[in-house]
Amino acid sequence: MRQEAPDPEALHDLVGRLEYRRGWSFALADIDRGQGSAGLTLMITIRTVDSYDQDKPISVAHYMPVPPAAYDARSWQRWLFDQCLLVERHEAMEYFTVHAAPGSEESVKPFAPNHGPGRDPYTVHELGTDLDRRTSFTGAVNPP
Repeated sequence: MRQEAPDPEALHDLVGRLEYRRGWSFALADIDRGQGSAGLTLMITIRTVDSYDQDKPISVAHYMPVPPAAYDARSWQRWLFDQCLLVERHEAMEYFTVHAAPGSEESVKPFAPNHGPGRDPYTVHELGTDLDRRTSFTGAVNPP
């Protein structure tokens, strides 16, 4: 795949002046993002705590591919805002925990992001039961 666009000068300018939350930083670079993907990337690095061990401080880098577009400053500004919202959603999925009910064995993170290769870690997935997956829209249960 090949894509091309003018260097996004307005985006570079905005990233240099962007402030969001304490502990968040923003940078643009042409990098290899892994899995054969490379190019201009917005890197949003956050200082936070591990969602599984909240006594452990960590830094997490979110790599957001920059679209090959000739946007104006207002459009780039909105794109930056949308990328912050994606990171917020991802972090919400990391932290959302339903603790074990009395008599139950473990807490669950029903919306934990999919981090694996080829997965979009910003998409909300809800865990379903086998029965959920086999039940049709009419309520009939299909065999396993």
